[in-house]
Amino acid sequence: MASGRITKVKGKVLDIPNPPTIGTATAGAESASVAFTASSKGGPTRSYIAKSNPSNITATGSTSPINVTGLTAGTSYTISVAGVNETGTGEYSSASNSVTPTLPTSYQSISTVTVGAGGSSLITFSSIPATFKHLQIRFMARSDRASTTDAMLLRIGTDATSANYTMHALYGDGAAVIVFSETSAAPNSFTGWRTTTIPAASNTTTQMQGVGVIDILDYTNTNKKKTFRALGGLDTNNTFSGQAELYSGVYLANSNAITTLTLKPYAGGNFTQYSSFALYGIKG
Repeated sequence: MASGRITKVKGKVLDIPNPPTIGTATAGAESASVAFTASSKGGPTRSYIAKSNPSNITATGSTSPINVTGLTAGTSYTISVAGVNETGTGEYSSASNSVTPTLPTSYQSISTVTVGAGGSSLITFSSIPATFKHLQIRFMARSDRASTTDAMLLRIGTDATSANYTMHALYGDGAAVIVFSETSAAPNSFTGWRTTTIPAASNTTTQMQGVGVIDILDYTNTNKKKTFRALGGLDTNNTFSGQAELYSGVYLANSNAITTLTLKPYAGGNFTQYSSFALYGIKG
């Protein structure tokens, strides 16, 4: 019996804890939280340990509930809990109800860049951690190009070969819908994948920004080419006569994991002050 294990603390015999009474387990994103009630018998409990079945993944805590992380989404688990004190770990409780963790859906911030006075010709996210499944860039940007609009390019690593990027696009301005496909151009020796159109310096309102999101899919998967999609929009003349755009593209050069992403205005100028870019990671 577990109660046979004893130790002495300041001259007193200390038994190990009796098993707690298991409560309800609740599934989370690659995790499960389990409630329990401490036993009133046996030795005093200093902490608790929760263990999954299968996989024997554990987590510790001082009170109920305990959250067990690192579980596999789509797999069914039960959780048991044991008390711990100076003498050792007591017997585990009976198993909880069965729960099935889900995939995480939240976005986790990796890095944010806001352009200061004087502008910036490049926005670079480097040393991107390989702990996510997908990446997303959220942007609000403007170019200093002396034209109505400018395009924004996305480059993978330092690759500057135009044929390594291909793109399909669908965009409309309220009066017409245009579809086209092309490999990217290379302004000022910078080659990349065109993501969207952004306002430029000649627009009526200097504070006007283009906004959008860029998804980079399966960026660590070395068994497939990297694919991209972008959704963006802008108002070109401050009269709601703008356009919305949907782009998709493929990086054809290789299937290496992505560790660096760089953004640049197409015409080789600068992103203006207050342009902002935020890189997020997506677990599932």
